[in-house]
Amino acid sequence: MRRFKGFPPRGLRFRLPLILTGALLLLACFAPRANADLIAYFNFEGTPTPPYPVDLTSSSPGVFNTTLTTTYPAGDTSSTSGIPLNVAPGDPDQNLTAFGLMRTEANSPADFDIPLFTAQGFFQNMTVTFATDGRGNGFTGVQLFYSTNGGGTFTAGPSVALTQRQQLVTLAVPVGANNAPSLVLRLQFTGGQSNGNDLQTWIDNIQINGTIVPEPATVAGGLLGVLGLCWHQRRRLIRSVRFRRH
Repeated sequence: MRRFKGFPPRGLRFRLPLILTGALLLLACFAPRANADLIAYFNFEGTPTPPYPVDLTSSSPGVFNTTLTTTYPAGDTSSTSGIPLNVAPGDPDQNLTAFGLMRTEANSPADFDIPLFTAQGFFQNMTVTFATDGRGNGFTGVQLFYSTNGGGTFTAGPSVALTQRQQLVTLAVPVGANNAPSLVLRLQFTGGQSNGNDLQTWIDNIQINGTIVPEPATVAGGLLGVLGLCWHQRRRLIRSVRFRRH
C-alpha cells in the first residue's frame, strides 16, 4: 500500500509560531470594536416617575437603562409641550413632553444627576446634549459635573450660558470620566431669576453619546480559546505524523 510522506515533528515546531500569528490576526479581525453609540436618552415621554409629572427613566433608542434623579421640589415642576430639538433618530415616541421648572430663583442651583454605573467602566469620549427653552425669567446657565465615586464628590466640567429661548446645549464630558465604573453625570442649572409659579425654564431630549468599549474579558477569553485550540491541534498533528512513520 502506498504510504504518504508526513511532515517531521521538528517542522511542526517551526510552524507553530506561524499558526499562532495567524490565529492572533483572525482574533484581531473578529474581536468586538469600540462603537460610538447613544448611551442614554431622556425624552420625558411615557408613564411619569413619582412624584414628578414626567418620565425620568432612559428611553429607546438609548442602550443603557438608568433614571435621572433630582432634588428639585416636585411641586415646582410641570409637564409641558416637547421641544423640537435634539430628538434622537429612531425615537419611537412622539415629541410631546418636556420637563418644566418653576420658582427657579429659590431652587438655584438645581442639580440633575444621571448615574451610569457599569461593572468595568464601559463608557468613554462622551458628550451630553439637550434641548432647552424659557421665557426670560428662568435659569441663565448650566454646567456639567462628573463623579467617579458614585456621587460622593464631583469635578467641574464645561458650562454654557442659556439664552432662555429654544436652544441646543452641547457639553463635552472631560476625559477624567472615561471608563469610570461608578460614573455619575450632573447637569447643574444656575442663575434662576423668579420665584413665581409660572413655567420659566424647560428641558427636553437629553442625550449622552459616546464610545462603548467592549468588555476586556470577552477579548481575553477569545484569545485564550484560540491559543488552546492551536496547542491542541499541534499535539494532534505530531501524534498523527509519528503514527504514520511507524
